[in-house]
Amino acid sequence: MAAARSGPTTPAHVSALLDRIRYEEGASRVLVSRAARPTRLGRGWDNSQWHVGDLEDGTRVVLRVPEREIAREILQHEIALLGNADALPGTLPFSRPRLLGQAPADAPGGPAALLTWIEGDVVAELVRSAPGTAPRLAELLAISLAALHRTAPTGHPRGRVRGVPLERRSAAVAEERSLLDRPTGERVRAAWEQGLDADVWDGPDLLLHGDPHPGNLVVPAEGSSRDGATRLGLIDWGDTCAGDPASDLGAIFHLDPSGGAIRTYLRRAAWAREADARARDALVLRARAWAARFASAMLSHPAHAEETTHAALEHSARRMLDALSRPRSRRAR
Repeated sequence: MAAARSGPTTPAHVSALLDRIRYEEGASRVLVSRAARPTRLGRGWDNSQWHVGDLEDGTRVVLRVPEREIAREILQHEIALLGNADALPGTLPFSRPRLLGQAPADAPGGPAALLTWIEGDVVAELVRSAPGTAPRLAELLAISLAALHRTAPTGHPRGRVRGVPLERRSAAVAEERSLLDRPTGERVRAAWEQGLDADVWDGPDLLLHGDPHPGNLVVPAEGSSRDGATRLGLIDWGDTCAGDPASDLGAIFHLDPSGGAIRTYLRRAAWAREADARARDALVLRARAWAARFASAMLSHPAHAEETTHAALEHSARRMLDALSRPRSRRAR
């Protein structure tokens, strides 16, 4: 494996990586009209995205480059899944980036992923400016995850921090709670302990997105003809893993803390339709706990100076915790 580079990604580094791209079947260098100079579109906790060219139909092409050592392995998971047509068939009811090529981990400066860019509005930003859109978007996420959550492909990585029993993350939650103000920390504690008291997942390892929080969801911009208005875009597949679906479902509560959208998921997910009421109720409690855990992570870790959605995610986290602290309605069915 090539040694990790030091320092932030630069346009020169991106250009060098582009020269080392190995294209996927059905894609080639001639299909991409290369930009004169790479332009950074944004950065998250792990990766930066650079606009490097366009396809013939105008779709932007980006190079996804890890910005932390741990992100190098994570990006390889994303590359493996997006390149597996059997794991992510085209019939799934959501959009995701198309993998055009990759600079492998053993290439100088690698790994990196050459992907199509999903045009649209980031859900975290959209909900912050228009809170009334959240319930509809939660329904779309519920439908998307219900279709995704099938038995994971053979060899798909087991989760280390996602899709795992809650007790494995209790130490991390306790550390994050110590950094929060007392009322917020108590809300996290209450939801987490309710999840710990629920039955653990005893079903098969399901295919998970791993990190479908509102900053990793995109909806088409008004008037877009490139994607159906009812489709959701799921991006950033680096945390994909196999395990308990509750960790994915915590993201639904960030959009709809009432539980309405989680009921949509339970009606649509194949495994849930065959489960008994106890298993479904346990799933909801574990999902609420994961929602609180993600909120504590967002609120206790300072944003990187270049992160583009952290303020909106903090807003989402506080809104969700406020709602979870209210009395719950009847059990989800």
